[in-house]
Amino acid sequence: MARRANRRKKAPSAAIPTYREDSKTASGPDPKLAIIALLLVVLLIGSGLYLTSIVEEAPEVSHGVEASLLTDNHKTQPGYDTDFVIIIQNTGSITDTFDISVKSNDGGFTIDIEDNFESVVIASGKKKPVIVNVDTSESSTGLLYAYIEIKSRGDSSQISDVKLNVDTDYTFGNQTSIGNSVSVHYAGILASNAKLFDSSMEYIWDNYMHRRDGVTSQNRHTATLNANNIGCDGQGYPTEDCESGRGMIKGFDDKMVGMYEGQTLSVRIPAKDAYGEAGTSSSDLAGEDLIFTIEMVSID
Repeated sequence: MARRANRRKKAPSAAIPTYREDSKTASGPDPKLAIIALLLVVLLIGSGLYLTSIVEEAPEVSHGVEASLLTDNHKTQPGYDTDFVIIIQNTGSITDTFDISVKSNDGGFTIDIEDNFESVVIASGKKKPVIVNVDTSESSTGLLYAYIEIKSRGDSSQISDVKLNVDTDYTFGNQTSIGNSVSVHYAGILASNAKLFDSSMEYIWDNYMHRRDGVTSQNRHTATLNANNIGCDGQGYPTEDCESGRGMIKGFDDKMVGMYEGQTLSVRIPAKDAYGEAGTSSSDLAGEDLIFTIEMVSID
């Protein structure tokens, strides 16, 4: 019998990988996700730099206040009153509210800050005037004083004080009444911003530099103002007290009635009692609320 030949088996060949389109690779991140992540990083860095630049460029906020007097060293008979006008300036960088109060009262005065002006809101760099009434006692004697404090609400450490000096060694003259003709010295400022628009007081011209446009020392007034028929209106003459109508604006005229010779008082006058509401008068002061300080010199 023929012997069966043995066949040698071939060694298996190395497996050759085949590529299939639906196969998934297991190595490395998805390039799309990497790009998205990179974009997010860039956006975050850019946002951070932008916010940092805003913080660095934001202006520094500051608060500050300065206060001064329109007039000072008032002469007053014991038992009578006088008015001071305080000019408050916001020296800070933003609008602020300022509280006005009595800090000390060595003269034993009765001190009243005008109604609705115990606190004032003032824009940065602007000024506002406030009237303070000082009433002396009958026992007052000599040169007396009080301090008024103006404090920032934005920063309570920002304070300005003004000293009110009152000479009580003085005797007033006669009291004015309706129909009198009088002579006065005066200073007029805008109630909105404390700018001077007129005055006959030499002290004001020499020391008060905050003036309305067009008002200079070249057109200063030095003589007293003569006002006739004070307290009279414009109709129904003659009357028992009035031979004719008043010559001054109503608010100014009304304040002079009842003043004493030598007395200094101040008054806030709304536009309607001054030069009229805006559009109702040709005066360049139409629409303006005014403040006047008036010194009664004599009854003529």
